Amino acid sequence: MKILFITDLHGHFDALAKLPAADLLLVGGDFTNFGSPEEFQAAMRLVEACFPNFLSVAGNLDPGEEADHILAGAGHLLGMAVHTVNGIRIMGVSGSHVCPRPTPYEWDDEVRCAELDSLALPRIDILVTHAPPHGFGADVIPNGMHVGSQYIKRLAEITSPVVHLCGHIHEASGVFAENGAVLVNPGVFGKEGHYALIEWSAEVLPQVTLRQAIQ
Repeated sequence: MKILFITDLHGHFDALAKLPAADLLLVGGDFTNFGSPEEFQAAMRLVEACFPNFLSVAGNLDPGEEADHILAGAGHLLGMAVHTVNGIRIMGVSGSHVCPRPTPYEWDDEVRCAELDSLALPRIDILVTHAPPHGFGADVIPNGMHVGSQYIKRLAEITSPVVHLCGHIHEASGVFAENGAVLVNPGVFGKEGHYALIEWSAEVLPQVTLRQAIQ
């Protein structure tokens, strides 16, 4: 199975038409830059025109929980309920932990971590989060600090994904190891169309490559 992952579109959609064909597109959020619900819905429709059955979380620059409602209404939302595609179990988390500058879709890391204690979460194959987990490389900013989410880190520990897809920290693109999972931050989709190709097989570990749609 061929899976594509893009994140951090920030209002740029030209590269969508340059992506290769795939069995599934996963999106890590930030369709917009502080966009309104109407702008978010228009952005979602542009993605949908190229990949009708895509699945997605919303980013911290999308219009809060309203973005989740829009995705859910169109059948595209990845949330804490497991979504199974061709036997692959996928879960997602929208928004991010609190940022230095307030953004529309944020939550408190400490509060979310405490909530995990009351949840019975299954093991999954793919975890899609806008925010990266703390401490594994996909969250490093230019000064060398790790700025990822402790909640996302703990969620990944509990659900033990084979592949963890994230974005949010533009400078920290790459493929990393995260407690046995393959952690992927493809970088900003934006104008150049950075994306990850995940070639999934039940017989071998998934193969992940980072590519660029527009050279």
